[in-house]
Amino acid sequence: MVCKSTFVAGALLMLAAAASPASAVTVGPHSVAPAAADSPVQLVQFGYCRRVRFDCAARWGWNNPRFFFCVDRRGCR
Repeated sequence: MVCKSTFVAGALLMLAAAASPASAVTVGPHSVAPAAADSPVQLVQFGYCRRVRFDCAARWGWNNPRFFFCVDRRGCR
C-alpha cells in the first residue's frame, strides 16, 4: 500500500511540475541591442574579446574548431 501511495504522489508531483507556469524554459530568443558605432561599449568589447582569444588559444591552440567554439561561446568572433 505504501508503494502505491508513493507512486501516486510522485505522479501527481510530476504532473504539477509539468503544468507549472514558473519553469526554467525560456519563452523565446533573447534580444541583443546593437551598440552604436561610436559607443564606448565596443572599445570595452574589443579588450574583452582580445583576452578571450588569448585564453581560448592557451587552452585549445590557435585556429582549430575548439578555439572557434570557445571564442563564439563567449560572444566574440
